[in-house]
Amino acid sequence: MEYFIYALNHTYTDESHTDTKFLGFSNSLEDLEKLKAKAVLMSGFRDYPDCFVTDCYIMDKIHWNNGFEKVIGEIEIGRDYIEKGDEIDENCISVKQLGLSTVFSVSHSYTIHTFLDDERYIGVFSTLEKVEKAIEELKNKPGFKDHQDDFIICELDLATLLWSSGFGSC
Repeated sequence: MEYFIYALNHTYTDESHTDTKFLGFSNSLEDLEKLKAKAVLMSGFRDYPDCFVTDCYIMDKIHWNNGFEKVIGEIEIGRDYIEKGDEIDENCISVKQLGLSTVFSVSHSYTIHTFLDDERYIGVFSTLEKVEKAIEELKNKPGFKDHQDDFIICELDLATLLWSSGFGSC
């Protein structure tokens, strides 16, 4: 059985760039609306109130199963590059059924040079054991095997806004 979780992002474009800010995970749309209501009061977010995006991710799914060969942004035909959430079908049910209060978000990031990092989102997991198993599976895949110590694991509380202040132009 597959479970899914909701994610709230804020993606906006101004005159100089496009930026996405991850705001949090939740097991219900109602909780995501509460997070959005808090964020929209903050500078930056209130300037782009129509830029909140809700996605769904399948729990315990490993993205980038085949590894990688190129830097993000370069075309990788046949690779598992995710820009949006997963496709959820009628057989996938909310993680709310599991009674979780936290989840584990995993990414992989390494420095190419002083001002450039290459980062991939690996997935969101229900337990630390599943995270560790996923990382072990990926460590010997192309790209990851050259940067085995660059996995980032974050334990995140559900329905918690990850931004404590807004943002502005630099």
